[in-house]
Formats: sequence, C-alpha cells, structure tokens
Amino acid sequence: MRTGARVLLWVVAALVGGALVALAVPVASGVYPVAQLVSFRALLGVGAAGAVAVLVAVPWSRRRLLPLTLAFALGAAAQAAVLVVRSSPQESASTVSRDEVVVLSFNTLDTVGADVLADLALAQDADVVVLPETSATVARSTAERLEVAGRPMQVLTADGNTTFIAGTALLVSPGVGTYAVAEPLPTRLGSLVANPVEPTGSPVLVAAHPMSPISRGSMASWRTETRLIADTCAATPGAIVAGDLNATLDHPGLRELEPCVDAARAAGVASSGTWPADVPTAFAAPIDHVLVDGRVWRVTGFEVLPPTGRSDHRPIVATLARR
Repeated sequence: MRTGARVLLWVVAALVGGALVALAVPVASGVYPVAQLVSFRALLGVGAAGAVAVLVAVPWSRRRLLPLTLAFALGAAAQAAVLVVRSSPQESASTVSRDEVVVLSFNTLDTVGADVLADLALAQDADVVVLPETSATVARSTAERLEVAGRPMQVLTADGNTTFIAGTALLVSPGVGTYAVAEPLPTRLGSLVANPVEPTGSPVLVAAHPMSPISRGSMASWRTETRLIADTCAATPGAIVAGDLNATLDHPGLRELEPCVDAARAAGVASSGTWPADVPTAFAAPIDHVLVDGRVWRVTGFEVLPPTGRSDHRPIVATLARR
C-alpha cells in the first residue's frame, strides 16, 4: 500500500474510532441525529463487532485494513463496557421490607383494554400504575375492574396538547395515600403531579410523558420537557416519578438525576430496553423509567415485562422500599 493511501486509511480509521467512542461517552447526545443513535447502544456495538468480523474474515482486508478493524473493535468494546456497567446493580441485596411500593408503568398506545390492564396490575400486585397514552375512560374502567377484584384505586388524569395522542393516567392504591387532585406538568403529551392529602408518610407521585425526539424541530422541546421531569423529581423530597420519558440515561435530560436515582440503573437492568416492544430487550431503547428520591427509597427490584396487547412499549415494574 502506498504511503498516501496508508495515511488516508489511518485518518479514516481515526474518524471512525473517534465517532464510535463519542457515541459511547456520549458526546452531543441531545443533538439530532446523535440522540436517536445513542438510544440503541447494543445495536451500535453489534454493528461495530460485525464490521470487525467481516474485515478479519476477508483475507485481502485482514492486513491492509488493520487500522479500520482496530477502530471498529474499539467502538464495539466501548459500547460493551457501558452496557456491562449498567447491568451491574448499585443497590446491595436486602431483606424484604413491609413498607414496599410496587410501581407499574406502561405506555399502552391507547390500544390495551381495561381487562388486560387490570389483570396486569393484579399480577404485579401494583400499588401505583402509570399509564401514558391511555384515555381517561380506559383508566376509570381499569380502576372499576380492580375494585371488583378487591384492589380499589384512585384515578387521576392529565390530557395532552394533541388530539391524536391520549393523555396520561395515574392509578393509586389507598394504601399509598389519598390523592384528591393532580396538578398538570407542562408537557405536550400530558404529565401530572399528585400531592397527597396527608403528606406525612405518603409520597408525591409524578406520572410523566414528555415530548419525543421525533424530528430535528422537536429537539428543543424534548430537551426542555425531559429536564423538567428530572428537575421535578430532584426538587421533590420522597418523590416517585414514572412513565414514558422518551429518553435514555445518555440523554441530557436524564444525565444528572441526583438526589433521584433511576430504578433500572439501581437494580442493574438499565441496559434492557422497552421500545419498540417487538424486538428483544437487549436491542430496544430503555426509554420508560421509574425515578425515585434515593434518600428515601431503596430499589429492591426492577423488571421489563413481556409485550402486552398491541402497544409498542413493554411495561416496566419497580419495587421500592423505604430506607
């Protein structure tokens, strides 16, 4: 290989390696289209590893394109390292607490019926149920079925600012507290804050659904709304926040959560994705979350559940215990 071609190869390899490492860090994760790419870490890692396999398998490229092979290998290793870290629990194993709260969150796409939702809540023994993209009618019907089954729920709802996407519903067991009214949070898709009538011993609950980064024009609103949700958690002692946050832990809105913690990250399940539901969790984007005040709550369990109904999201369930 001539000197000029060799130099060009090393330049290309440096650009490829630099780009893949930047996606792993990540750099500019709030900018279109980087924000969309970093949502799928496993796919980036598998793609880079696949490129390494192809370059190594072809005799002609094995030696001639070694710098490029090393660049892709570096990118694959960087993505794998992040996924391994997020699969490591932050909370130590503990005994079962009597004061536990089970939080179920499920963006239903307004396609899942009340019977299915009631069965899901009963199967998970849920105390708090957050249902983005679910009509108030379905939410109330779900609560009626749960009451018949011996598990009464209070129902609070928030409408979004669109006519084609249902708002967000919150179902709460009286065992968690009494919640008479909810205050809306200014997100386009509908979010709410529910303050307990008796604040002593009952948490403030936030059911959230911020804007998604669906286009270049939506990025500013997406960054503002996801940050609003995280700031609400951080500013509310003892808060429990759940919903479709349309962001991963790599995105600007969720990068800084303290004193709150992400339940999936605390349990070592943050690499398991929830959207889209029809792909394995290893390759899906983890955009559905439960955030809690880590000074008050300890995460004792977190699970991404199987696809349910015709929703494009998987349900998630977090088990919390008071410290």
